[in-house]
Amino acid sequence: MGFVSKLPDYYESLNLPRDASAEDIRRAFREAALKLHPDRNTELGDTERFLNISEAYETLIDEELRKHYDAQLQMDEEAQIQRASFSCHVEYSRKSLLQIGEPQVQYLILNLYPIVHERKERPPINLAIVIDRSTSMRGQRLDRVRSAALAILQNLAPEDAASIIAFSDRAELIVSPKQAQELSTSRARLSLLQAGGGTEIGQGLSMGMKQLQESFLQDGVNHLVLLTDGRTYGDEDLCLEISDRAASRGIAINTIGIGSDWSDRLVDEMATRTGGSVAFLDTPRSIGDFLQDIFDKLGKVYASRMRLGGSLAQQVDLRSAFRLLPEPMPLMDRLPIVLGNLDRDQHIQLLLELVVHPIGNMNELTLAHFSISGNVVGLGSEQHALPLHITMPVSNRPDPDPPPEAIFSALSFITLYRMQEKARHEAELGQVGQAAKRLENLATHLLAAGQRELAKSALNEAARVIHTRHISASGEKELKYGTRNMLMLPAKRMK
Repeated sequence: MGFVSKLPDYYESLNLPRDASAEDIRRAFREAALKLHPDRNTELGDTERFLNISEAYETLIDEELRKHYDAQLQMDEEAQIQRASFSCHVEYSRKSLLQIGEPQVQYLILNLYPIVHERKERPPINLAIVIDRSTSMRGQRLDRVRSAALAILQNLAPEDAASIIAFSDRAELIVSPKQAQELSTSRARLSLLQAGGGTEIGQGLSMGMKQLQESFLQDGVNHLVLLTDGRTYGDEDLCLEISDRAASRGIAINTIGIGSDWSDRLVDEMATRTGGSVAFLDTPRSIGDFLQDIFDKLGKVYASRMRLGGSLAQQVDLRSAFRLLPEPMPLMDRLPIVLGNLDRDQHIQLLLELVVHPIGNMNELTLAHFSISGNVVGLGSEQHALPLHITMPVSNRPDPDPPPEAIFSALSFITLYRMQEKARHEAELGQVGQAAKRLENLATHLLAAGQRELAKSALNEAARVIHTRHISASGEKELKYGTRNMLMLPAKRMK
């Protein structure tokens, strides 16, 4: 059974390192207070957060109170480690840090595993399927979506809840949780679903969240799946606000994008904020397989609301974070990082890129005090946590050994992913020559990696950008999600 921490991490509350000075504490409190003071903020939960940071400040600014708190915190974390519900294996790009007067980069791979308890039955699932029914979904796309949604309803257990929402420029509840348990009713309701109208994803997400909250499972898995083929306009901020609310409730958002004309940057941001993922389908043929795969994985969830929190040392910055497993996704570049669900049979694997600023005369440096937390299904609604302290030796001699294969492979493929991102950005800025050259360079690397079709796409887009000054919508997504999914190839060998 996992250990539930009762002692709040005041350093994390104020986004401070454990060795913060009194002036650092005062400055952090002033910044947090400006954002959360009740006189300026009326959002739900802001008053409670303001009281929490006030308590943190009053404790840490007092030398004696801080000393006593630090001792309690150490005891609390030792107890958490002894009774943790998760384990973590860390791989380092170098064995030691260099004592030099300039910044240096250190890469970490964190492998998060469940410590499986006796319960192995499938957890109850609360699922909302949000379907784009705008005009562009007419025909085969909507037919495939109907069939895929009905197949999921056929797999529901009595303790599950599912709802199907359709949206265009407004949203409608097509199948309620009660109707979802009656296949004949569900089939009839889905048969009436017709395409027409524009695309306003925020409308669908709002109703999807409403249904999830009405059937919310405190000790189960709550999830939202969005299927869309169109771009939403004017409600992007609403979509992100809903994503933040979903993340606060432990609800991940997965998106299946069909065709080439949908808002990939928006749904990527939604997935990043909630710990979800994004799938690109150039045709609707495999919608059923993708949706079934999502549902099957929900039945294997060990813990939900997984996140990486804590604090970094003063001279350490988080430059980037990437989830390699279970589905490759760029993550937030600041703590806390939402990780989504931890499965029983597939671990979470993260790659962190840390920038370490000049190091003084010391033998070792604690880079971070992380905390990995989540809700273990079947063990109640309280969060379970695993403290993780990252400490490295400091040397004046360079590490002669190359990075581990796991880190080298991941960085190689992330480099390709970032190349297509840079080419897309350059094309948007009108830097046509640079974009074309970068795409040609990407094609060369893709060929060397054995990705002939992706390499062909990169060369085609290089020629296209010269003639039209734009990368095609289909080319953007093929290269983006193609290079991203390449991360799964080395990641599977990192177990």
